[in-house]
Amino acid sequence: MRQISTKGASKRLDEAQLRKIFIQFDANGDHVLSKEEIKKAFEHLGAVIPGYRANRGISHADANGDGQVNLTDELDDLVKYAVRVGYSVK
Repeated sequence: MRQISTKGASKRLDEAQLRKIFIQFDANGDHVLSKEEIKKAFEHLGAVIPGYRANRGISHADANGDGQVNLTDELDDLVKYAVRVGYSVK
């Protein structure tokens, strides 16, 4: 498995790679990412405080205010947030 980190990395992940990672963390297959699933994804990505990143990601992506990220129409905003904060691959 690749080492993924946001600090000192040599190559940024692109949106397609981040999208694939977030989709992998939809543990129950309901096409919705819960806060816990997003937290686990950010932990996998090397976040120092994954709970914080999950909260911030939800606040950027959760258009309907249900506290989750729908993979159909809200995932793009979560991916854009992750790109903006610089998730990279070592």
